[in-house]
Amino acid sequence: MEIISLFTCHIWRLFVILKPEMRKPLLWICMVTLLCISCESKKVIPENDQNVGTSTNIEGDSTLYGLACDGCNDSVLVFLPGKGGDPIIYDILNASKRNRVIGHPKVGDWVAVLLNANDTTVADMVIDLDQLKGTWVEQVFPTVRERITPTALDEETKKEQDSLLQEMMKPIEMGFAIKRHYAAQTIGRRRQSIKDDDSPVVYPQMKNYTKWHVFNGYLILTSQSRPINDSLKGDVVNDTAQFIFMTHDSLRLKFKDCVKGFYRKN
Repeated sequence: MEIISLFTCHIWRLFVILKPEMRKPLLWICMVTLLCISCESKKVIPENDQNVGTSTNIEGDSTLYGLACDGCNDSVLVFLPGKGGDPIIYDILNASKRNRVIGHPKVGDWVAVLLNANDTTVADMVIDLDQLKGTWVEQVFPTVRERITPTALDEETKKEQDSLLQEMMKPIEMGFAIKRHYAAQTIGRRRQSIKDDDSPVVYPQMKNYTKWHVFNGYLILTSQSRPINDSLKGDVVNDTAQFIFMTHDSLRLKFKDCVKGFYRKN
């Protein structure tokens, strides 16, 4: 579906600039080419592996999915719906001013669009999903474990412990990876071990993110705890995050209890 949509997007650009007498032959060539692509796609793409972004399939979600076409700028989005049809031009001037254009859509990027409730020619929010894909991490420092010392320590022992503690107070990269087909992966997740109980520092525990999707302009990260046994499934939890901004190298999200800034890890 993405291949066909991208092909249509570029053909539309060529169709606009051609002279009228050249457009009819171009249409015949396009029809034959699209037929070949469609037949070939049915052969090689399993039914259960199609891009689920062509429709929401989530009750209550009004997000539209499609491709950004040539002509996009800070004022308009030229949008080719993922379900097919002609490109549509949406006014995104107010969305740009309100920092509701997340990322910088380029030709061929897969984007999510939220339309204005009163004017369907206006997009209130645009999210560049292709730019969102990647590994996003932050540096996380451990915290010192509180301990009760039964006996007083001499100065030399205290210095040795402080020196050891400083060496252990090093940050690690923690975050998540946004992948194709709405798969997610936790980055920096550490398995608890017996040695951790004796460590003077404690690192935060990361959730096991497995999926992601967009719901009415919010990023939903789905985590699932490890099952206790084969007969019981782990608990599924959805973390909802509000987009604050996204550039090529930076992503800032507002979660329920905090705001986090991430950088892209190559």
